Amino acid sequence: MAIDRTTSLPEEWGITLEMMENPEPRVPFVEPGNIPEEIQDQLQPNFQCSLDKWGSVPRFLQMLGHSPVIVEAWMLLDANLRMSYLNTDPEFLKMQQLVIARTAILNHSINCTGHNVDLAHAVGVSWEQLDLLDGDGWRESDLFSEKEKAVIHWSDEVSNQGAYDNDAAFEELAKYFTTRQVVELTFLCCMWNLSGRLTEAFHLMVEPPEGRIGFGCSV
Repeated sequence: MAIDRTTSLPEEWGITLEMMENPEPRVPFVEPGNIPEEIQDQLQPNFQCSLDKWGSVPRFLQMLGHSPVIVEAWMLLDANLRMSYLNTDPEFLKMQQLVIARTAILNHSINCTGHNVDLAHAVGVSWEQLDLLDGDGWRESDLFSEKEKAVIHWSDEVSNQGAYDNDAAFEELAKYFTTRQVVELTFLCCMWNLSGRLTEAFHLMVEPPEGRIGFGCSV
């Protein structure tokens, strides 16, 4: 199995650029230039924050925009759990992106996978490594360090609800990370399990590659 380099999605999913350009979500988007008056004051500051951080307001936030409190909460968590490491600890950010990309692929989340495969690649995860995340090839591959394998294994166990009984997977993760990092990696896995289920329930299609978020913007 492999990741399509033009879409950043597993090839077997069959997602085309045309599908990305013509989304059919179950929930209409709240577009940045057309925010309903009754939520304008709540939502506009967060949409502006997204523009400052990512350079755009992604469809994910436009979908959530019907409930401004969800947008605010999501952005607060993402800013402090992920974006804060962009300059302070890029190696840990790479571990986070392994967690998020693997979780998105496990959930067959088109939106989350497209964005986060791109983001993982941007922080140093190779295309060959990303190919192996679409399946179990990562387990025996020498392209991943033991530390990276511990992260991916734990993501699988949490996502598949096997973590409760898997002391070995937890202990392996704890060999490489502080307690705070273990908590944050686990929380991010759960956070993207949530977003994956949400985006699939609402038929949220990922943007074409040129319209996606990226780490190149200021934070």
